[in-house]
Amino acid sequence: MVKVDIQARETIKPSSSTPQNLKIFKLSLLDQIAPPEYVPRIFYYACNDKAKFIKPQERINQLKESLSQALTLIYPLAGRVRENLFIECNDEGMDFLEAKVNCTLLEILNQPEVSMLHQFLPHDYYSQLAIQVNIFSCGGMAIGTCALHKIVDGGTFSSFLNMWAEITRGAGDYLSPIFPGPNLFPPRDLSGLVPRFEVPKAKCVTKRFVFPGSKIASLKKIITASNTNKNKNLLPHSKWSLSPSIMTHAVDSRPRNDPPLPKCAAGNLSWLAIAPAPTMESPRELHHLANEIRNAIKKIDKEYKRKMQGENGFPVISDSLKQIGELVPKNVEVFRFISWANYRLYEADFGWGKPIWVSTAALAFKNIIIFIETRVNSGLEAWVTMEEQDMDIFEQNQELRSFVSSIEYV
Repeated sequence: MVKVDIQARETIKPSSSTPQNLKIFKLSLLDQIAPPEYVPRIFYYACNDKAKFIKPQERINQLKESLSQALTLIYPLAGRVRENLFIECNDEGMDFLEAKVNCTLLEILNQPEVSMLHQFLPHDYYSQLAIQVNIFSCGGMAIGTCALHKIVDGGTFSSFLNMWAEITRGAGDYLSPIFPGPNLFPPRDLSGLVPRFEVPKAKCVTKRFVFPGSKIASLKKIITASNTNKNKNLLPHSKWSLSPSIMTHAVDSRPRNDPPLPKCAAGNLSWLAIAPAPTMESPRELHHLANEIRNAIKKIDKEYKRKMQGENGFPVISDSLKQIGELVPKNVEVFRFISWANYRLYEADFGWGKPIWVSTAALAFKNIIIFIETRVNSGLEAWVTMEEQDMDIFEQNQELRSFVSSIEYV
């Protein structure tokens, strides 16, 4: 039985105090709208030749020291959100836990069960970013993180993680983050103006579907052929497709004007692309579904992003939210697709090599699909969270299984 013992807990604060003129950090409109939920990510590091010559506690001390320096640069993370209007940058810091694991990292990688992964994440924390460093009996390490979505989207987390890693290994070429959100998307008093759209919680199960790069290439060819030949292979039906449903996909809303925002731009800078899903009354072919998603994403173009910005951007953003808000009371199922691909998650080298695996963990929110790129072979992992009865139907779909190399409970 895998056991994780917490050895120490402390608060890491910025190495330098935040200047007085930066004590109040206004949230952007996109920050205000973002759900107040924490997103789990875990990074697994083997005990390679570099790590063997550094004692585990020494590596942990290096992480703490560099984390303190990183918090000075991305100072809002060390503060606290107030009234969904601003962050009080009071340097309260973030929770940092140290833990020992009574097994090897290889044992976890061979059988990544939900109870194991859940133990590698911090619990009972109060900061906007919490980190737990787990040391395995073999010397391997898992860095579990929980980041508040309200101020940290995927791009921001990637920038922070890689900056932290670069500081740790003394790279000296990291980029300090900038915070354009409040100027691009000014905050608003949202009282009664925007429908509150919560991600529904339910009794769910999470599974990891692994798609090899070769299978993804084959699937793309099939979709292209279907689009050309007008094949009549309709999408299979399941219980959750009996009622109307929509799909949302997180799309980067960083404006692509000249010049574009740099990679070090921080804050919530993503928006929703919304597409209708097939129903029993209007079954669709596979290529139709792909086109619906593709067209929805294309709508978040340069002109749309321009309209979202500034004081006049609120109606554009509000209309999208109202579109979803009006559907929810009608028992419409909403499926959310989130891609962490191309976020450089496998590049975070703290001085003892890059991660050999990156995972999330089980979620309590239904109908969420998170895509994470694999370390090799250009594959994708789809972390799918559904209600138990829906998952029972979904995972038995033979067409789906033909493209998946493995299906695992996580």
